[in-house]
Amino acid sequence: MAQPPKVRMGTYAVCSTGPLISAFQSDSFWLFVQIFAEIHISSVCTGELIRHGWETEVQTATPPLVIVTLTTNEEQHAYTIAQQIARHPANNDPIIENHMGEAQAITLALRAEHQGDVLLLDELAARAVAQQQGVKLSGFPGVLLLAVQTGLITAEELKRR
Repeated sequence: MAQPPKVRMGTYAVCSTGPLISAFQSDSFWLFVQIFAEIHISSVCTGELIRHGWETEVQTATPPLVIVTLTTNEEQHAYTIAQQIARHPANNDPIIENHMGEAQAITLALRAEHQGDVLLLDELAARAVAQQQGVKLSGFPGVLLLAVQTGLITAEELKRR
């Protein structure tokens, strides 16, 4: 199927690793590009994507994929958030370091410049922690639903993805 011309919605997103892996696996990253002018990810998320075999996709997606380095204070805050995710009842992985991608994404979403932006986050415990922080959330399924609502894909295409 031919992709429609680019009509970016103009909003920015902060994204964790999971929604991007889902987008790459389902050949849906182009929808992210259609909907978001920029997609900000942390260096930890970048490393996770590369470890999962998506290095070429990350390189070719930059821009609109923007890799952001956290400050030292933000790194410390992200570690605290990772601890909260690891302790959350919906979580089944107590290893704090395994939650740093989601924690860094939440920390980025808390920056003043991202206050009106959406955080794309699929992991349940991390979503619960982000909600406690008052972050505007969506995830890969939400991006697909928005793509249907805006006419980028049909409901049948959504089911295939």
